[in-house]
Amino acid sequence: MGKQAQVLLVSLLLAALCGLPAGAAQQVNASDYQAFWLWSGVRPGPELKAARTVYLHQGEVITRQGQAQFVRMGLPVSRLSFPQIWLTVRMETLDVPDEMLARIVRLAQRWAQAGNQVVGVQIDFDAATHRLDSYSIFLQRLRTVLPGQFSLGVTGLLDWAKTGNVATLNTLPVDELVIQSYQGRQTVSNYADYFPALAALRIPFRLGLVQHGHWDKQDEQHLLASPWYRGSVVFMLNSR
Repeated sequence: MGKQAQVLLVSLLLAALCGLPAGAAQQVNASDYQAFWLWSGVRPGPELKAARTVYLHQGEVITRQGQAQFVRMGLPVSRLSFPQIWLTVRMETLDVPDEMLARIVRLAQRWAQAGNQVVGVQIDFDAATHRLDSYSIFLQRLRTVLPGQFSLGVTGLLDWAKTGNVATLNTLPVDELVIQSYQGRQTVSNYADYFPALAALRIPFRLGLVQHGHWDKQDEQHLLASPWYRGSVVFMLNSR
């Protein structure tokens, strides 16, 4: 058996073992990217040395005894070397007082005053597709108090584009939408089925990948054709 035939056979066997079609058994190699989520509890790896954009998890808004509370998490305010930083806040509820929004704004200002290039604030909220209108109202409320120097971004679900109304997404008052192609630590198996709907977006958007997740780079060609596509963001995991 020739060397090329041996390589092909190994590829086919790996694909079969993974339950994937031949040629699709690829993993997200963080070293190939320059934009990352750095969640609290995740140790920065060597891949971040070449990072241009980092989304720092900085806290979560949770509900306790019927009251919204802000839980500070992630790296403390400091001077970092990343060229661009987004501050990500995970939210369980949108029913928050004005003071909570002001606290998020002050956090962004403190990071900027420490000498960092803070691009903006990213909200991570799993809004139900049929409640995107309500989410838009909240985002407009936050944008009203967010200083002009900061952009407003959100994470999004694949389902928003496919089963929801893309026209609604295009009216969200945000500067960037990052669509997550994974759930937990696993890539959504049929992620590419959602790409035709994403092509209809008319706001800047990225695709969120999970480190070590399954990913066929050729699928990205469908997104590269869009002038609104800004590349991928990798959700980093601790070393296995």
